[in-house]
Amino acid sequence: MRTIEFLFLISSAGFFITLFTQHSKLKKWTFYFSVLFLILHICIENSRWQMYLAYISFVIGMLLFYQSTLKKWIKTVLVTFGILALVLSTVLGVIMPVMKFPEPTGPFSVGLQSVYIEDQTRQEVLTKEIGDYRKLKLHIWYPSDHKITEPKRYMDQGYAEAFVKSKNMPSFIATHFNLTKTHIQKLLPITNNTQLPLIVLSHGLLWNSEMYTSIIEEVVSQGYIVVGIDHTYESFLTEYQGKKIAWSQDNIDSMNKGLDFDYVNKKMEVALNGKDSLLRNKATYEIIQHLPYFKSLDRWSNDISFVIDQLEIMNSDHNGFLFQKLDVDKIGLLGHSWGGASVVQNASVNKRIKGVINMDGAQFGRLIDTRLDVPLMVMHADRDYKSFFTPNFYVYERVAKNDFFLVTIATTGHANFGDLSYWTKIHALTETGSIAPERMTHITNELILNFFDTYIKDENNDMIHNFPAGDYPEVSISHKNKSSKSLTKK
Repeated sequence: MRTIEFLFLISSAGFFITLFTQHSKLKKWTFYFSVLFLILHICIENSRWQMYLAYISFVIGMLLFYQSTLKKWIKTVLVTFGILALVLSTVLGVIMPVMKFPEPTGPFSVGLQSVYIEDQTRQEVLTKEIGDYRKLKLHIWYPSDHKITEPKRYMDQGYAEAFVKSKNMPSFIATHFNLTKTHIQKLLPITNNTQLPLIVLSHGLLWNSEMYTSIIEEVVSQGYIVVGIDHTYESFLTEYQGKKIAWSQDNIDSMNKGLDFDYVNKKMEVALNGKDSLLRNKATYEIIQHLPYFKSLDRWSNDISFVIDQLEIMNSDHNGFLFQKLDVDKIGLLGHSWGGASVVQNASVNKRIKGVINMDGAQFGRLIDTRLDVPLMVMHADRDYKSFFTPNFYVYERVAKNDFFLVTIATTGHANFGDLSYWTKIHALTETGSIAPERMTHITNELILNFFDTYIKDENNDMIHNFPAGDYPEVSISHKNKSSKSLTKK
């Protein structure tokens, strides 16, 4: 809870308590302080919906202050309602706070520019518009030597409301997201350093790139350029040259249309509990081939390749802000959920990629019939994998031909690999585990930077020995060396 709104709540509660005493001066001063803190709160911190009941309580307090001749029963009812409103507002303010992300620890500030690109070799299949080609918005976060003076607001311009709407929740509950100030500023001058390594970020289905701000800020502060792709019609909301583009519900519905769930459930049972590994692997392979996810993952993988093509062009453009800033020999991929599966699929066919990280994405699609020749790290949420089906263990054991790290982080959920755990302490709303959001951000960023510093920057000799496992009891790491055939645990 923010400082001034907390002081407003305390002074308001104090005022209501003084109504039961004979201290008129105390009543007067607590009321005056509540007025002062309310004005400061609205002017400095800005209002938010969690405080609306407290504002109503203040109006009741004004009535009680100026109307001392009210009947006793009316006064009792108003005081009771006012106190209850303050309590409820306090609870809402605590469980749904204004988010605050950790300060980046690297030597650089974080700048941001947005770019629009169009792939005229690919017709857009998710719209009925004739002659429409695949259009993408890119967020380019980059290191800067200049200090931030005008920090960007988080998920403003209706993006937060669109996100919760995509999750079938009332849009108003995310209106306070834009009260969060990030450690990012638009259009900061890019650092004078040249040849920066590049990380391409692919978001989860019905998320967008901005929802990984707590990761992006730290990674960029350490000297990486991060380019986030908003996958059009499969992001909850994106924008192309001023036009807002929401997700395609028809496309989401079509992914499982006509799916034989009985068949899938039977195969999952075999995949989890088959009497031998051959039966389990066969069932997993059949599930992957049966599920209709190939088109979407292919589309996202093609988006990634096209984005890298365009970034290489920008790197050669004398008039562009990225001119000769990218080290195109040092490119990594980072993805979450659907984006996690997409980046690994892309890395299997894109020879420019030097390393790839999948944050809790189920590896469906065509990767199973290829091979992955670059280092891979997969981060899993904390689940009972004896009863929870994922194709990942079988797929990666089969296709990973280079260093492979399998990481599980205790007390985490699927949405912990992003910013949502900062939003609310009600984990059921966000698919997050009980791990503290700041702790999760620190662990995730340590893993990501150790991996990319090793395989993209070539600064470390051994990622697993550079990650201080003793400092992170929540983390379990298994490592398959490219020269070995089995996973070793740390």
